[in-house]
Amino acid sequence: MLWPHFSSLIFAMRPQRVQMTFLSGPGVKIDTKSDVKVLTNNQDDKSKEAWMRAPAGAVTVKSGEDALLTCVVLGAKERPVIWKRARDHQVLTAGNLRVTRDDRVQVLHDDSEEPLQGPGITKGGDVWALVIKTVKASDAGMYVCELNTEPPVRSFHKLTVISRGLTPPENQNTTDSYSANVPTLSSIAFSHNYTDCCLSANVTKSCLGYCSIQSILDGPGQDPEACQTDFPSIVKCMADGRNHVPCCVQEHIPDICQDVCRGEYSPVTDNIKTHYSCAASMDKTLACIVEGIELLPSQPEDVEVEPLNEKQLNVSWNPPTENTESVTEYIVNVTTLRSFDAHLIDPSESSLKNISDKTNTKNFKVPSNKTFLVINDLLPFTMYEITVTSYNIHGSSLPSYGIRSLTLTPGKMRNTEVAAAPKLPDVKGCCVKAGINHYGCVDKLCDPTKTYEIAFVGSNHQLQVTDLMICAPWAGITFGCLANGMDHSPCCRARGLPDTCLPLCSGNITTLDFNHFKCLRYMTAYTNCLLQGYGVLPGPPSRLHLTNIDTDYAVVHWAPPAVLADTVQYYHLHFKSLQSEEDYRTLDKVQSPYILENLESNTDYEIYVEAVNEHGVGESSPRLIFRTQSQVIEEEEENALAYNVTACCSNVGVSSVCMPLCAYDARMSDLRSLAPL
Repeated sequence: MLWPHFSSLIFAMRPQRVQMTFLSGPGVKIDTKSDVKVLTNNQDDKSKEAWMRAPAGAVTVKSGEDALLTCVVLGAKERPVIWKRARDHQVLTAGNLRVTRDDRVQVLHDDSEEPLQGPGITKGGDVWALVIKTVKASDAGMYVCELNTEPPVRSFHKLTVISRGLTPPENQNTTDSYSANVPTLSSIAFSHNYTDCCLSANVTKSCLGYCSIQSILDGPGQDPEACQTDFPSIVKCMADGRNHVPCCVQEHIPDICQDVCRGEYSPVTDNIKTHYSCAASMDKTLACIVEGIELLPSQPEDVEVEPLNEKQLNVSWNPPTENTESVTEYIVNVTTLRSFDAHLIDPSESSLKNISDKTNTKNFKVPSNKTFLVINDLLPFTMYEITVTSYNIHGSSLPSYGIRSLTLTPGKMRNTEVAAAPKLPDVKGCCVKAGINHYGCVDKLCDPTKTYEIAFVGSNHQLQVTDLMICAPWAGITFGCLANGMDHSPCCRARGLPDTCLPLCSGNITTLDFNHFKCLRYMTAYTNCLLQGYGVLPGPPSRLHLTNIDTDYAVVHWAPPAVLADTVQYYHLHFKSLQSEEDYRTLDKVQSPYILENLESNTDYEIYVEAVNEHGVGESSPRLIFRTQSQVIEEEEENALAYNVTACCSNVGVSSVCMPLCAYDARMSDLRSLAPL
């Protein structure tokens, strides 16, 4: 089976061929080009030049098989040859003896004087082979064959272990042979460590060995097949928000192998199109990524899009975090996704003509000293996707995350002026006049803007209980002043407060005991009821409805509340699937209309909206239940319009046995079943 090309990377990514020259005292020189040699100070007849044949390439074996690493040493003169594991410098064998406790390790060496086949091999004793039986993923890495001279002569041998289901790449002389013709990778290749990114992406702990170039080269210690589900996150972190595709194109990396250059990963499925190997180009891919990390800017941060009116969108962002000073310009990409019938929103707006669906893309250049752009001349009530890309003289970042936004309907404009909300009652003054002289109680229990802070929050729970116990003698005064002469019980009951806590809402409480400590968890709802009773919070949003319900998204609309609409700063949108037991998911700081995305097809959802002003969250809108469209029906409609490959194969007389391959989505299992024929 051919593995997709990031898995090929696991056993094909390795150091470029290098030329190394070491000096170790006068008259001693090791020149590691095509052969590894040592010239000693003693130039007598018995001590001739000793050298090693460079390995032909990396050794790749499947898990569970035996690995054989061959070292050819000429001119050893009975000096012992040592095999070491490079990553921990552990000595495995010395001469013909096994030093390690691992009984899977052996050394093969022929001490006979009979010549062996091969140029330059004068006797059997020139060949030293390290055998590792029944190899495991942890055996992968670099091994060193060392002649015990002063200084020592060494050759380096790469062992790659792949899972049983994988096919190794061609054994190319691109890694462990030494050549003066290929430039070495920058040291940043080995220092590019993206472990923090992998951790934030929840990569499995056992797969973190793939989150550093150095650890991949040394052997990540985990079977790539076990990390397949983590590879999309790993590859994305490796690219680090840079666009390495131009470099990959320049290096003639095939199109099908450029997904890693974009920080993408193609998982293996039964579909034949996912079965390909890019091992031959992985060294160039790695070199491009390493170069890009050093030179290219990262993606712009915190991209936001705000509709201003029916024809304008305001786009803003923050500069990239990496190579910020090198940015010369930003490119804002605006793509028209689809236009809707505006009369579906409001019958009074039915004068707008229908606009057919069409895709149109525009790019806008923005100088590096600006981080915003107002886009003009757009279509009313149309969905646009916006991305921002950083550029410098070397290339560009990857585009930022795509943000989708709707322009407003004709005649509507975003209200940019927010009126001041009504003032709160003087609860602190009420408490002081009633005789509370403890500053902590006045500050914490007589301020309606802080009562929500009295809640169960981890280790602070004991402190909050202590505060309530200290303030218990003044409970009747504090909660009476907070109630401000009104009974907030109906609101508290509607927001889920238990009956034990309702006296707090009415203000009719004389003593505070341990039964009331359970109310701590409801203090946020209690605070909102107080503010609602004071008349300082906006009312519920009105006219909540949906349009353009699709398989994975819907457009949500609502109107401002009837009460204090001019004080509203933004809205919170809550939604949940009725098929699951999950709680509501909340989208903060949104405006109408809003595109609710990433929904499941043919699924029932419940939504509601809350208005927010400077004091807090107002009463919620009525709940609305809707169902997304069926993906199956949509796929059937698309298939009906697709080219019929099967019919074409039938018309030209393809054998019925081979007909399973006459499809765009041909399966690997079908191909295997036909292989014996």
